[in-house]
Amino acid sequence: MTAPIRWGIASTGKISSSMATALGTIDDAEIVAVGSRSQAQADEFAARFDIPHAHGSYDALWADDDVDVVYIGSPHSEHRSMTVAALEAGRHVLCEKAFARNAAEADEMIAAAERNDRFLMEAMWSWFMPSWHELKRRIHGGAIGDVVTVDASFCLAIADPNGRHRRADLAGGALLDLGIYPLSIGRFLLGEPADVQRDVRALATLTDEGVDGTLAGVMRHDSGALTTFRTSLDGLSDLAARIVGTTGTITVDAPFWFPTRFTITRSADGDTEVVDVPNRGLAHEAEHVMERIRGGHRQSDIQTWSATRANMALMDEIRRQVGVVYPGE
Repeated sequence: MTAPIRWGIASTGKISSSMATALGTIDDAEIVAVGSRSQAQADEFAARFDIPHAHGSYDALWADDDVDVVYIGSPHSEHRSMTVAALEAGRHVLCEKAFARNAAEADEMIAAAERNDRFLMEAMWSWFMPSWHELKRRIHGGAIGDVVTVDASFCLAIADPNGRHRRADLAGGALLDLGIYPLSIGRFLLGEPADVQRDVRALATLTDEGVDGTLAGVMRHDSGALTTFRTSLDGLSDLAARIVGTTGTITVDAPFWFPTRFTITRSADGDTEVVDVPNRGLAHEAEHVMERIRGGHRQSDIQTWSATRANMALMDEIRRQVGVVYPGE
């Protein structure tokens, strides 16, 4: 019988709760510890998910030798320091997206994984969705000819001025939390732009706090295809994505970052094909992490370190163009 992979959860917010729920559906995953800045919050989370060890500090979680791999679900501003500390303590790490505030921090995190011979991956769960892989297979198989454009929008109405999304000190703004998804579907399907300074253009409206409240732009891929992306904290979009090709179109149902259905429409006759592909949410990326760790690997072969580096460099350039700088950068 395969020994379980033992997980620790760092931070007790909404995304950590979602990950704990997902891990509970995986037979050979075991959550053995949770860490928080507050003992009371750690205790509450541990009681809710039946976790044996509740730590009132992150240092105590890193030091827990019962933990094989840590999931980090803290705000973006804390990712670098928490990831490096966990890796230095000998833990493998799955760090929530956006991986860091910037590419320089991402490089520090990857260097720490290499130095300590530990597994490290950005938790970009969409890249593990069965629907995205089926979508890519269909497109590369010529289902809609050559791709001309990919268009995606992720806009939510998030009004709380004190929430993490609107706080510059927590690396808030629409781009790192929401806009990363419209960028990612284009990158997943078509690859990285060759030169972000040449091939990416963005505009934004900044909030009084200095983060991007609404942002939109366009990215050109090596094939010549364009990804158009929009994101906002100030309104709700339809949360779908559309791929236009020379012989047809594909509409990806909302929410496009973890869809269960997409529709192919062929231009010549208007015929449509509805493709249903169920998913299990965050469980797919967690299972991938466990498989890679068991195989002795130090990075993913899907969400590679080079893909993460490219993503951070892309968002750095977009922030440079729109004028968003986080405290401490």
